[in-house]
Amino acid sequence: MQLPLNHPSVSAKAYWSSLKKGDANALENLYTLYANSLYNYGSKFTPDKDLIKECIQELFVNLWTRRTFIGNPPDVKNYLFKSFRLSVFKKAALLQKHQEYQEAEDYPFHITLSIEEDIITGEKNETLKKRIEAALEQLTDRQKEAVFLKFYENLSYDEIAAIMDISVKATYKLMARSLGFLKENLSKDDLLLLITLFYLKIYH
Repeated sequence: MQLPLNHPSVSAKAYWSSLKKGDANALENLYTLYANSLYNYGSKFTPDKDLIKECIQELFVNLWTRRTFIGNPPDVKNYLFKSFRLSVFKKAALLQKHQEYQEAEDYPFHITLSIEEDIITGEKNETLKKRIEAALEQLTDRQKEAVFLKFYENLSYDEIAAIMDISVKATYKLMARSLGFLKENLSKDDLLLLITLFYLKIYH
C-alpha cells in the first residue's frame, strides 16, 4: 500500500522528488517540516522577524518556480539551510548597509538558552543561565554557529561544513576550540549542565 505523502515515514527526499514532479502538497510538507527550524536559525543572525519570514517565503517560492531546474541535493535539509543562510546574509547586507553582500568572517550570531524548570528552578536557574550564556557569548560568531548547528540541529561535521561553506577540517577546528574554551571557562557542574541542555535540544 502506498503511504500518503504526509506520512511521518516519508523522507524529505521523497517530498523533494514529488516537488520536482509538480506536487504542491510536497512543497507544503517540506515547509511544514523545516520552516520552524529555519526561523529559529534565522533568529540567531538577526532580530528582524519580517526579514526572516521573507527569506523563508522566498526560499520555498523559488523551490516551486525553479523545481524543473534544480537538481537532487544529497541532503535536503542542508540545501535548505545553506540557501536560507545566504538569503539572510544578502538581505541583511542590503537593508543595513545598502551595499552588495560579500562573504565575511564576522557576522552576528546569538545563542540563548532555555533551562527547563524540571532541571533547576528559581533564582539559581537565572544565575546559571547568565553564567553559561556569558561563556557562550565569548565564542566567535562562527564558533557559535557551529555549536548551534551541531547541538541544536544535530548535524554532522560534513553537514555543518556544507552549510557554512567551510572545509570539514575547519569545522572540526571550530568545534574543538569552542568546546575547549567552554571547558576552560565553565565549572565542571556548569559544563555538565550545558551538555545536558544540548542533549535535550537534540533528543527532546
